[in-house]
Amino acid sequence: MKNYESYTMVDFIQDEDFRDWVQGHKSRETFWMAFTELYPEKKDMLRQAEHLIRAAHVNPERITEKEIRSEVELFIERATTGHSQAEIIEEKHQLEKKLYWYNILRWGLSAAAMVLVAVGVNWYLHAPNEISPGVAAENKVGPNMVLTSNDTEKPLRILLVDSSEVILNPKSRLSYPAQFSDSARVVYLVGEASFSVKRQGQPFMVYTGEVVTRVLGTRFVIRAFDLDKKITVQVQTGKVSVYVAQPEQVPNKKEVNGLIITANQEAVFEKSINQLSKTVVANPLKLIKEKPLDVFKYEEVPLPEILGELEKTYGIPVQFDVENFQSCKITATLSNESLYEKLDVLCKAVAASYEIVDGQIVLSGKGCR
Repeated sequence: MKNYESYTMVDFIQDEDFRDWVQGHKSRETFWMAFTELYPEKKDMLRQAEHLIRAAHVNPERITEKEIRSEVELFIERATTGHSQAEIIEEKHQLEKKLYWYNILRWGLSAAAMVLVAVGVNWYLHAPNEISPGVAAENKVGPNMVLTSNDTEKPLRILLVDSSEVILNPKSRLSYPAQFSDSARVVYLVGEASFSVKRQGQPFMVYTGEVVTRVLGTRFVIRAFDLDKKITVQVQTGKVSVYVAQPEQVPNKKEVNGLIITANQEAVFEKSINQLSKTVVANPLKLIKEKPLDVFKYEEVPLPEILGELEKTYGIPVQFDVENFQSCKITATLSNESLYEKLDVLCKAVAASYEIVDGQIVLSGKGCR
């Protein structure tokens, strides 16, 4: 049995089970996800080893058989078109030399990942604890950045250095610094990912093409594939601000043209028209767990009172004319229906209708007089 209490960073890096888990294999996922609870003193070391393995997981670019065949065909062509014997021999030597270095390159790129691990361990042991503000935000592929691509068919869990968690979906990639700066925590996403951000003093910012999502601590999902016509940000808990990145920052400008998105709301950026808008997610989830609307029986209850409970439960503002609907008494049983199904029942009872406007529910009708 492995003695995890005495594990060093090198032990983590050399542990095959640990490397498999970091690279997205699920053989011992439960064990490694609970590891820091069993060995809390190893938390920082495990996180550093995880970053190093991701940084070292490089897929070398191989020289294709087509390229090799092309070189051979070129040699044969020159040998049959009147070149001298000395020129043909020189061409043969040049071809052999190229193929030799192709093989050396293949081996070298494969070995580079292991060298990177050794260098990375030394860097982590001797590097200063702080990085100058702004380095991470400006240097997406620099020496202090880690690029993780999910080439599997399952979501990949990434634990950032601030203990924030990212679930990176297939065909997506995330670029993030090995250490965050003092001014901001900045990451770059292409594809889709779910974020659970730890609340800290520095803002957490996700760059997805032209859109920036800024939070302090919350849970949200971003979808931003290159071929999609739009970028979406859905908030599960908390609050985020979403805005279009400006190529030039105006000094001392405090106003930013963006949106504030809360739970069960969604920001949508239409790429073709460069427009950012707010709506409600397709399937709003209950936010109040201690008072779920699993079975609610109403007998002659004013409609505004019921709408107020829905607003608190789902966190979505409901706009309506209180005076107009105050005399509407509802007798109904609401159980496991979705929010929209509940609204359909209530609107049908009072001959009203609703629509989604700017991330809010707007209910209208003649009321009950």
